[in-house]
Amino acid sequence: MSRWLIVVLMVMLNACSSAGRAPEMPIGDTGPPEGEIEAPQWPLPVGNVQLNRPASSAEVELLDVALVVFDPGLPDDPSVMSKRGIFPVIRKAEARYLPVVLRHTLIAAGTWGVVRVLPEPDQTAQLLVTGEIIHSDGVQLVVQIKAIDAAGRIWLDRLYVDRAQASDYPVAPDGDPFADLHRQIANDLVVVRGQLGKQLLQRIADVSLIRYAASLSPEAFGDYLHEDQGSYSLARLPAEGDPMLGRVQRIRNQEHLFIDTVDEQYANLYEEMTATYHLWRQYGREQTIYKEQYQQRLSERDPQGQRGSFAAMQQTYNAFKWSKVQVQDLEELAVGFSTEVSPTAMEVSGQVFKLSGSLETQYAEWRRILRSIFALETGLNDPPNTP
Repeated sequence: MSRWLIVVLMVMLNACSSAGRAPEMPIGDTGPPEGEIEAPQWPLPVGNVQLNRPASSAEVELLDVALVVFDPGLPDDPSVMSKRGIFPVIRKAEARYLPVVLRHTLIAAGTWGVVRVLPEPDQTAQLLVTGEIIHSDGVQLVVQIKAIDAAGRIWLDRLYVDRAQASDYPVAPDGDPFADLHRQIANDLVVVRGQLGKQLLQRIADVSLIRYAASLSPEAFGDYLHEDQGSYSLARLPAEGDPMLGRVQRIRNQEHLFIDTVDEQYANLYEEMTATYHLWRQYGREQTIYKEQYQQRLSERDPQGQRGSFAAMQQTYNAFKWSKVQVQDLEELAVGFSTEVSPTAMEVSGQVFKLSGSLETQYAEWRRILRSIFALETGLNDPPNTP
């Protein structure tokens, strides 16, 4: 992240914090900006949350978790983005940042197998977690989280809300103003897992493998599964040492190898974005708090006050000018959140493949290559595209 962005943010934060508060906005008689969207009513914030850790990880059935890059939650109508304080570049960066934070939390819990961040959903994952950003402004983070296992069982489908406090800023090293939200998600997943039992968790892992095998070769593995309105169960398992299943596992390991490779890029994005993103959140919080205070002051004013005077018109103009400068500053800062994706080189069956484009494009291309190689090795037809 460019150094100038950090400097600009710090200057803006210092300016907003002078005299212990944000700079006073002149109050005119125009009221809230035209087209202002009223804030929705969300559930209560999660509050202070401690991460639950098992007394002994040896007693835990370790399912692998696939975290998908979040849906940024951008409205279909671009004209309402500014009214909602949404900057698409930043929101898209957040959509890649937040799953990495959740991944770190799940790993810290020590109760899961391999936790990966995927650019696209893998419906055959042992446990698939998806999310959508509903609101993010430095004061409140609101995300919709859904977790579903390979058997089609829904673990979570709920809205999580967290509200940052003044003490959360400046953000401490390795801290996060919304860490409680991520810890609550992790704790809720552990609760559901504890209700299933070891045998059922092993069955989820088996279903995951056979669903993946069926995605590669429906004619060879389709009969091993029963599917009923999105729920999956096993009719039977292949014989131990089945050579076809061995090929499936090798292809799946190659797919995971790609995810582990590009995971470094998500980690790099996280490292590069963290400092600036925390400053952005702090700035956003101060602006949001000030806006709330402004609306409160406006509602308490005498509605019969003088209108049309030169002083009132000057106040209205100054408020408009202040608002436009703020928007221009935020748009300039948003440019610093754009990131480039590096090409990836992968080797399989003695061949090296170079992948380029977005991580989503690279992931889709690598899966296509692996399926083609599987079809060539087994003499089977190319499988249909897998979601």
